[in-house]
Amino acid sequence: MSSFLATARDTIGYSFVYLVKQESSQNLFALKKIRCPMGDYSSSALSDAMHEIEMYDLFQNEYIIRVLDTSVLTDPDGTKTVYMFLPYYKRGNLQDNINANNVNKTFFPEKDLLEFFLKVCCALRVLHNHHHLPGSETAAAVEGEAAAAAAADDHLLVPYAHRDVKPGNILISDDGKTPILMDFGSVTKARIHIRTRQDGLLQQDIAAEHSTIPYRAPELYDVQTGSTLDEKVDIWSLGCTMYAAAYGQNPFEASVSEMGGSIALAILNGHYKFPLDKEQDDPFGDEFKNLVRFLLVVDPKERPDIHQN
Repeated sequence: MSSFLATARDTIGYSFVYLVKQESSQNLFALKKIRCPMGDYSSSALSDAMHEIEMYDLFQNEYIIRVLDTSVLTDPDGTKTVYMFLPYYKRGNLQDNINANNVNKTFFPEKDLLEFFLKVCCALRVLHNHHHLPGSETAAAVEGEAAAAAAADDHLLVPYAHRDVKPGNILISDDGKTPILMDFGSVTKARIHIRTRQDGLLQQDIAAEHSTIPYRAPELYDVQTGSTLDEKVDIWSLGCTMYAAAYGQNPFEASVSEMGGSIALAILNGHYKFPLDKEQDDPFGDEFKNLVRFLLVVDPKERPDIHQN
């Protein structure tokens, strides 16, 4: 049996991430530990952790992080601890690299950045284009028109949304150019019809818990009765992430830093601008900026989907 040495790397609430080394091979791995103490929080925390594992099992792609192994241990007092054994990427995440660019006053080459985000789109397409076989347990749970419309199809389209696309959730593989989408605890079925005000408030609460504020789509801030949330929330977040990778800061954080006010209001009104006015000073051309504008459309009905050219 292999033995491992562990050192703490990060802590978020009841979640801990350790860098571990296999003594026999000296290979490095990441170990995510989630403590679920006894009490009302326990069942919810355990459910969230198991949901994250389930999502990693459901979505497998070269641009999505894979879980190497999992375990759930129970302490004598009933506290459960969930362990996820993950690959370790020495280059860190996209946010780490953005921070380094800000310190060094450097930029990613535009061509490299576009190729990088094309691969991020490939990862998101796996979620947005997810199909269930007819008769599967999840397919049976899909209600009404969606099921009826797909009845003649060989498969049932049930898109999922990541709901927390941001630089901190995109690892960079050891080759320095391949993105690895991570943190699937926020992943949920994308298309949710809002029948009542209570439905809307529930979705706002879920977004507040799982979707990072500056990258959260405007429709998740003010969920309207009669609307349908869908996978285009990820397209908005993708636009924010592309902007941040190019210019070193989220577009709406940059806007609020310069003009003041509320990030939520800036997002709801789509108020942001590109930081460099002189073309010769801007390392990114009009095509790149127009692509970001194309993604950051406030009305989700007018926003492109992951398949759009």
